[in-house]
Amino acid sequence: MDALTIIIMMVLFILAMLFVFSTALLTPYIGKKNLISVILLGLIVGLAAGAFLLSPIVEDIPDFTRTIVEESVDGTDVIELDLSTNGNLTQIIQNISSIGGVEKVDYNGITIKIDEEFDSDTEKRLLTQALNNSNENITDVIEQNNNTFLVVIAEGGDPQGVLNSIYSTFSRETYTHLRYTSMSANATVQANNVTKILNKLSENDVVVLNVTGPTETQIAFLNKFMPNGINIILFSGVLGIIVAAAGFFVDSLITFINNFRKKRKKKPSEQENIKRKVVPGTNKGSPRRNRRRKANSIDIFDESFDESPKQNIGSNKRFKQLTVDDFKSEDEIKTAKEEKTKRGFSLFNRSSKSDKQPKQKKESRKENKRSKNSGTPRFRPKRRE
Repeated sequence: MDALTIIIMMVLFILAMLFVFSTALLTPYIGKKNLISVILLGLIVGLAAGAFLLSPIVEDIPDFTRTIVEESVDGTDVIELDLSTNGNLTQIIQNISSIGGVEKVDYNGITIKIDEEFDSDTEKRLLTQALNNSNENITDVIEQNNNTFLVVIAEGGDPQGVLNSIYSTFSRETYTHLRYTSMSANATVQANNVTKILNKLSENDVVVLNVTGPTETQIAFLNKFMPNGINIILFSGVLGIIVAAAGFFVDSLITFINNFRKKRKKKPSEQENIKRKVVPGTNKGSPRRNRRRKANSIDIFDESFDESPKQNIGSNKRFKQLTVDDFKSEDEIKTAKEEKTKRGFSLFNRSSKSDKQPKQKKESRKENKRSKNSGTPRFRPKRRE
């Protein structure tokens, strides 16, 4: 699986989770009593997405990790091979050696197995001697198991010539039947080219038995932590349930967060915690911490200060409230002062206003006394017709 296919599958999985989340957001319209149906929808969509989208990706993770490890690891790996004796062994080994990244190919010999047991030890000894003398490249014949022997080939010997000699020995010099022959070899390859070499070996008459080396060690270590297909499907189903629950309760969570933020905003900030400053002269008296602010004081931080008539903070000590006389000219002020002085020295002007005011006060006092003595007013009842 290439990188583009993996990206497309991951995008489709994310879209499936977004579908579950958006469906759960419709709880204000479908009602919060449908929680079970929303969770079942998340479970079904999660299991389906895990089976068809994530599971194929997980199956290709070992190959993906192999390519990453091969690019970061130096050294050599050893590939154990089983060569087919039906073809030309010498040609097969030459083909393997010519693959890029293969440093050398080592082989010990050819394994043979006979059908029946020997009648005597003498017959076994004669067979081994015949095999040793059949070809100069054969150095020894070793009995491994019952009726199984290893024909050891000298270093640099011709494997196909040794195989032909074995066939001729069993056909001419003994009555024992040969059951099968096989040959194993070890190819030392570069660690960063193991995957390419394995692909090319499959094209020849070769069976790969095992791969050992630093590359395989790290790959085996990483594969221990990789989940299998069933685990990834179950994980996808649980993730679908979590996404559905998150979409179901997201409205309540958002309202809770907004209320929490509003409560925090109501708390006084650092600027509001500063001691309130009052314009000098507007609030007389000793300052107290728990004293309420009077109506005539002006708060510097308040916006109503801009609209107040007392904006002259710096010159407040010399503050003088404007009166009607401030809008008069100098001539008018002089005439007004002269009239006041004349009224002060004249004896006739004092009698008119002063006599009237006390009379009004006396009359008002008499009316108050009458009202107190009389109590509630009396009303004359209406005549009945």
